Amino acid sequence: MKTVNYSSVHVNSVNHKEIDSQLRGDTLIMGLDVAKKKEYAALADETGKDVGVIRWEHPRESRKFARFVDRLKPSRVQMVMEPTGSYGDPIRHMAYRRGWEVWKMAPKRVGDAKEIADGVPSIHDSKAAHILVWLHKQGLTERWEPKEIRRRRVRTLIRQLGRIQGNWQRHLGYLEAEMARYWPEIIQAWELKRATLLGILKNFGGPQKIAENEKEVRAYMRKKGGPFLKKNRIDEVIEAAKSSLGVTMLKSERMSIKNLAEHADRLRRDRLKFERKLDRIIEKEEVLRMGEEVGLPTAAVFWDKLGSFADYEKVDQLIKAFGLNLKEHSSGTYNSPLHITKRGPSDARSALYLATCRKINTDPFFQAWHRKKVARDGGEENANKNVSVVALMRKYLKGLWHLARGKRFDSTLLFDVDKLKAQRSMLTVNPN
Repeated sequence: MKTVNYSSVHVNSVNHKEIDSQLRGDTLIMGLDVAKKKEYAALADETGKDVGVIRWEHPRESRKFARFVDRLKPSRVQMVMEPTGSYGDPIRHMAYRRGWEVWKMAPKRVGDAKEIADGVPSIHDSKAAHILVWLHKQGLTERWEPKEIRRRRVRTLIRQLGRIQGNWQRHLGYLEAEMARYWPEIIQAWELKRATLLGILKNFGGPQKIAENEKEVRAYMRKKGGPFLKKNRIDEVIEAAKSSLGVTMLKSERMSIKNLAEHADRLRRDRLKFERKLDRIIEKEEVLRMGEEVGLPTAAVFWDKLGSFADYEKVDQLIKAFGLNLKEHSSGTYNSPLHITKRGPSDARSALYLATCRKINTDPFFQAWHRKKVARDGGEENANKNVSVVALMRKYLKGLWHLARGKRFDSTLLFDVDKLKAQRSMLTVNPN
């Protein structure tokens, strides 16, 4: 990229005829630097000639800029932008409606190219817009098509579900802190996320009232828990309330516990409601099949963030899309430990991490391989267990890639089973 004049012209002052006379060919390339208020667009023609930078206030002047572009000679418009936040979505939507092509540029590439572009290690809005055009002309962008309506609905539900899940976990944390003070025994005996326990807390407030109203509490737990709640579990709660070492609660403290439990229970019900909505709205067979393996919310996140796994020709491409491919940093005698690139969407990578942890707890072969890897890396005390989990994430993706192609998921195909079976002590599934 040669030396460029980064000065910009406001959309109200730009000379339309002058810009039009400089353009050659049928294609206009625009590098759009997205911001909250002030937008910059570097213009170039299909020969690679830069013709200037235009700036405007978004959203007040965005339509004016779009009308200016529509009046230019080239019939084909390619707009290059970064997928940073949601500030650029209105411009992108406007581009789709006008028939412009939208191309996506990885933000990391723009940052890496700031010194390569002109030899100066600085970055600003106008320069970033030029870099977007320069990188696009080298074929480093990918087409950014509008999302179909069904996927937008799924994304909305996923976001709502994520917010509810976060609030729910936060309120369970608040409730656990309160129980540690007023009723520590119940934390050891029951999980606070259980509907029955949340119910007795929001109705009775604490161990003293539960012990005083034993008959009503037992009746409530039998009705709420149904046939799956055994009598000895009910006895366990009553005994924990009668013999609690917790601080005696004031009336105001009991009311606070009731309100906290009621809020947590409402979030629990909302979470289940949105999961059912997600189940109804997803019709794609691949996502439903993957949901049977990793859970439908996790499968929906994968589909929303990375599309169909079947669209990836090789599993290595899928691993790279998740940001799980390894990067090396070595020079001379220095060799840095390998790390994952983390270039993929963090939401999808986080969902895969949690799914892999669940798999380690439930699948004997995943568990055996994990234990063997931890032992080889220094044992429970010294090993970084996340190294093993990340390695299993890559293995898990291989199985999910084949699952997306209609194959049955079989964890025995991911490991050297004979070696793992030789260590039968490792093949006991964790009951927790």
